[in-house]
Amino acid sequence: MGKEKNKFNIKDQLAGIAALIAAIVAIGGGFVKYGEITTKLNALSEQTAPDLTPLAAEIGNAKNNIAVNNTTITDLENEIEVIITKLENLVSSEAENGKGVAINEKEIQLLKVQIEEIKISTSNPLAN
Repeated sequence: MGKEKNKFNIKDQLAGIAALIAAIVAIGGGFVKYGEITTKLNALSEQTAPDLTPLAAEIGNAKNNIAVNNTTITDLENEIEVIITKLENLVSSEAENGKGVAINEKEIQLLKVQIEEIKISTSNPLAN
């Protein structure tokens, strides 16, 4: 029976050694993973953000240009309003002139008729 006890004892010892090796491998794996994470953190902490100063300057310039363009647009709108008013006045006066032209044309026609009548009356010796 002593030999059987040694067999179990050896099996128990081998099982204990296997468990110990598994625990060491697991702990080693944990350290390896910790090392990987530490390396990644170090690499990330060494990186810097891009310099946004030129972009901020461009944004400032764009805002200034927009303000200038808005002022220019407002000025142009005012000029357009003035031009529209002048055109409306011109169209209105042109309509009045058109009436005046029509009246003048009729008066010219009347004068031509009267001139023809005078020519006819002066050319006829019996008319005097």
